[in-house]
Amino acid sequence: MNNLNVEIATIPRRFAAYLIDIAILLFPSCILFIVFEKFPVILNVMHMSLNCLYYTYFISSASQATIGQQIMNIYVASLDNTKIKVELALDRSLSQCFLPLIVMMLYKLSEIVENHTILHFLSILEVMILMLSTAWYLTAVFFSKKQTMHDILFKTIVVVRTRI
Repeated sequence: MNNLNVEIATIPRRFAAYLIDIAILLFPSCILFIVFEKFPVILNVMHMSLNCLYYTYFISSASQATIGQQIMNIYVASLDNTKIKVELALDRSLSQCFLPLIVMMLYKLSEIVENHTILHFLSILEVMILMLSTAWYLTAVFFSKKQTMHDILFKTIVVVRTRI
């Protein structure tokens, strides 16, 4: 990686791309909410599936970037700056959905549990997982390649696309 001449995407640029992607996913998410409003677990699983499919499709496509990343002129690549395969893109996307899914399940579980000791335990566990979720992305602040935890786990980087 050190001998490759690539510019690592900055955190603000990545965050802007993320916000654009969230805005794009808002419309289909609203439709999911309308359809599955009375089935919150199914709603959350469908929402996570939508996000995973979106990120997997675009990151493994020829552009190697979501629509937000394309607008921000950045893309995802392996550490040697090669295109990642669809399997790796799926694993990377699933890893981003894993902790929020656990938080959702804990929240739903806390709605049906009546024992106060178990409720306190679930609340503490939920806070710990939320902190871990935050740390998942904060790792980018501490690494020179601005890698989040899913980048580190799957040996990817987000770089600026050079203009030709």
